[in-house]
Amino acid sequence: MPEFDPNACVASALRSHRGDLMRYVSSRVPPGDVEDVLQLAALRAIERAGDLRDPALVLRWLYRVHANVAIDLSRKNASERRLREAMAVEDEPVESRDKPVCGCSVALARQLGSNYASILDLVDISGKSLNQAAEALNISVNNATVRLHRARAALKKRLQEHCGVTSPSSCNDCKCAYEGCCES
Repeated sequence: MPEFDPNACVASALRSHRGDLMRYVSSRVPPGDVEDVLQLAALRAIERAGDLRDPALVLRWLYRVHANVAIDLSRKNASERRLREAMAVEDEPVESRDKPVCGCSVALARQLGSNYASILDLVDISGKSLNQAAEALNISVNNATVRLHRARAALKKRLQEHCGVTSPSSCNDCKCAYEGCCES
């Protein structure tokens, strides 16, 4: 009985079953990702060919490798999409660079939980970059991005409830300017 060469077995199976593997992957990922999954899975299969113990199971093993790569790519894409959504600038920063910082927005920001208050203070009031704020708070940039997004949403809600406005830039015209309730 000839000795089993897992590398040759995997390479041969990848060549002879490419069409079947392409159809399999096509049913699981968007069309633009099919070729990426096929290439990544082939690379992973070749790198891990030594894990294959039975040549009769090579095709089943290859399908599992392709399925895992498809799942990994889907998770990566979902993670990147969530990050892009979190980084989308939907709310105005607390500070407008050409106007003085509004007393209401600063006071209300500092009343938020310490996580939210600290990120707003660093980024929107002190003007630090997201990277600098993340480093100062000893958190990841992704965490800082999400925290800033949530903090701005919370501040917007507080401004609406307290001042009757929904953005820090219009805060200078709110009722608090006349009542003096937020002055330092």
